[in-house]
Amino acid sequence: MQEISATELANVATTWRGNSQLVAVILSRLLRVPLETWPRRRQWRQTADLPLDPAIYRAPLPRGQVAQTTTDLATSLQSHLAGNRLYILTAAEQVDLDTLRLLSLFEDGPEGGTSLDLADLLTIFSSPEAHNVVNFSMDLLPSVLEAVRQSGAQTSSLDGYATIERRGSIDSVMLSELAYDEDLFERKLIDNELLYYGHEKEHTEQRTLHYIMVDSSASMRGQREVFARGLALTLSKKLLIQGGRVWIRFFDSRAYTIRDLTLPGGQSAIAHLLSFRSERGRNYSRVFAQIAGELRTLRRKQRRDVFLYLITHGQCHIDRSLARQLAQSAQVYGVFMLPSASLHLDYLDELAGYQIVEQQTFATRRASVDRALEIVEQASRRGRSHKA
Repeated sequence: MQEISATELANVATTWRGNSQLVAVILSRLLRVPLETWPRRRQWRQTADLPLDPAIYRAPLPRGQVAQTTTDLATSLQSHLAGNRLYILTAAEQVDLDTLRLLSLFEDGPEGGTSLDLADLLTIFSSPEAHNVVNFSMDLLPSVLEAVRQSGAQTSSLDGYATIERRGSIDSVMLSELAYDEDLFERKLIDNELLYYGHEKEHTEQRTLHYIMVDSSASMRGQREVFARGLALTLSKKLLIQGGRVWIRFFDSRAYTIRDLTLPGGQSAIAHLLSFRSERGRNYSRVFAQIAGELRTLRRKQRRDVFLYLITHGQCHIDRSLARQLAQSAQVYGVFMLPSASLHLDYLDELAGYQIVEQQTFATRRASVDRALEIVEQASRRGRSHKA
């Protein structure tokens, strides 16, 4: 345990906001092979559960506390793990710490979870493609996580006064309130009738829905996939900081499950973004006809302002009339990645804005990072102006 606690993994683990699923995945990475080679592992299924109090194991177990077979198995397992200490330490050094740091930037999910969530988390620690996306994202996120000056009204002491509020700290009480006698002042304080100066902050009402759709078809493999998913992840973090609700969804010949990054469970959504694989072809007309219908329903029932971001291939051809339907229900912002030729889509003027990522962008890592940050800044600025 002392050797494990001295590893970099243990140092990072003290700072991450991991849920029980993530802890289980890390333990699986460290202990899977030693447990598979434990000679008595099949006998464990027939025994009672071990006590969970660590203090019990500092002294011989009292008679009747645990069945003797279980005690023997626990001792055997401890000896076997001690004999495999070098493997466990090596496995701890091989855990991708950047992936842990990335997951810690998003909100934990609930303690419960589905088997699909666990599968996604297991995949991202063993997938070279996911590792590439993580590395690219970690090059982008520091620029996004810099301090952001907020706008609106708040009770904390930041910038100038903006409004008069019914809530606030005692040092923000309007001076005129101090003119009341002591009894009246206390009554107004208890009844929340005092007036406070309000400062500037982000509006708490999240009326804007930021809907990020990422093309996962075969034409987006390789460098385009890394760029698209790193861009989607970074843009979603930027939009979460600004406020509003953020959805991410993959599509190819169909639209897949929506992942809501605003709700608890952000780590599972990011694991899904890193690990998702599609084996289908492309059918853009079918997908966006479905999305157009969903947006109409969403706008009618929830009365939200929707900003739709499309991260897709330069050959994303749909009818102009369909693009117009999308534009009637949402502000549409496109990011198109070209294979080699120029962009020829006849519906571009129906979009609120678009960006073109040319093939030479992928020539160097620095060029890819700079272009992605430029797109994140411009796309998020569109979202802010739309919300305002």
